[in-house]
Amino acid sequence: MKVRKILIIYYSRTGFTSTVANEIANSCGADLESIRDIRRRFDGKSYLRLVFEAAMHSDTLIRRVRYAPDNYDVVVIGTPIWCWNVSNPIRTYIKSHRHQFKRIAFFCTYGGSGQVKIFQDLEKLAGQAPIARLAVKDSDIKNERQHEEVKEFTEKLNNCIL
Repeated sequence: MKVRKILIIYYSRTGFTSTVANEIANSCGADLESIRDIRRRFDGKSYLRLVFEAAMHSDTLIRRVRYAPDNYDVVVIGTPIWCWNVSNPIRTYIKSHRHQFKRIAFFCTYGGSGQVKIFQDLEKLAGQAPIARLAVKDSDIKNERQHEEVKEFTEKLNNCIL
């Protein structure tokens, strides 16, 4: 039996997306990689810049990644929603590596809405339809109510790979 390999790639500014990424990785035994933006995005001025850049669909500079996506059966990509847009670090990562994805899945975290648009944008950026999708509200993560949704998502991942 072939051993499946899953890579979780995510960007997290506030920790919500990181929480979900770690839970998915633990649930399906995946490798985990956090995309690191070279720019600081934690003060008020930086936040305003990221909102503008997200709305403009700008790329950004990211640090070199450890894992090569073409070594994995599935790459799971996670992003927070920024003003109804994919985060710039994830946008940049996908543009740089989309030719290496065999199969993909997406997840996003959000405070308000925009998840339908995000999944459409991610699919367009990656150039292929995902095998699974997950959208988790920040308030559910804060109150630890995401576990059942994450479990269903990882079951879809595992069933699609076997």
